[in-house]
Amino acid sequence: MKRLLSAILTGISLFTLKSFRSVDAEQMDAVSAATEKTTYAAEDLRNLQDFILAKSKGSELEGKPYDLNNDGVWDAFDLCLMRREVISSQNDVTDKYTIVVYFSRTGNTEKIAEYLIDITGADSYVIQAVVPYTDADIEYNNSSCRANQEQNDKTVRPEIAEPISSLDSYDTVFLGYPIWWGQEPRIIDTFLESYDFSDKTVIPFCTSASSGISTSEKNISELVPIGDQLAGKRFSASAGKNDVKAWYDTLSLTKEDK
Repeated sequence: MKRLLSAILTGISLFTLKSFRSVDAEQMDAVSAATEKTTYAAEDLRNLQDFILAKSKGSELEGKPYDLNNDGVWDAFDLCLMRREVISSQNDVTDKYTIVVYFSRTGNTEKIAEYLIDITGADSYVIQAVVPYTDADIEYNNSSCRANQEQNDKTVRPEIAEPISSLDSYDTVFLGYPIWWGQEPRIIDTFLESYDFSDKTVIPFCTSASSGISTSEKNISELVPIGDQLAGKRFSASAGKNDVKAWYDTLSLTKEDK
């Protein structure tokens, strides 16, 4: 998360430097009270910068607390102040990182994962099978299809293509997958058994047409030792970014976890 945020802050620094060479510390401190109760993130920096550069409309950001100096307009001064708040918040957090890991065959889980990545600023890793799954492989009504056979055998471990080398630098892992035959795909089990999660916070999320997430949550919790597994969330194919944000806001994550 910090690595992505650093890249964003670097880009914004180039944008704001020319405009604020003459803004002194006293002016900056004068508006601190207006920002001290609001927490800003990488997404807010992108939103405000896009607005200032006319890449987005104000109506899309209605209600956002982006007038940091209370002068009635959103401008580069507000962006500079927001950047300072984000840097300050970043410096208060210890070196703990978040990653969104997901497996998606049809794109539904990928969509939810991308929303989550955008909301959190987290790193990401896509689980892909050495032998990719075809449409025929996941044909629900075909009892002899590949996925059906794998789901009926809990010992099956499909091989992962280009496994991530390590998760040691990550403290929180969001784990996304589709629900196959009421459970997580066996390739998720392959991933879980490949790393040490005993000191990590794991947060499952899934997509399905009707099946819930509870069976897969139970399977995950029993498969490998996990430091802290938070309650997951099932999303439908039609879920939007606001649905993902609403769920994320309910999670009991500490400042270090985020």
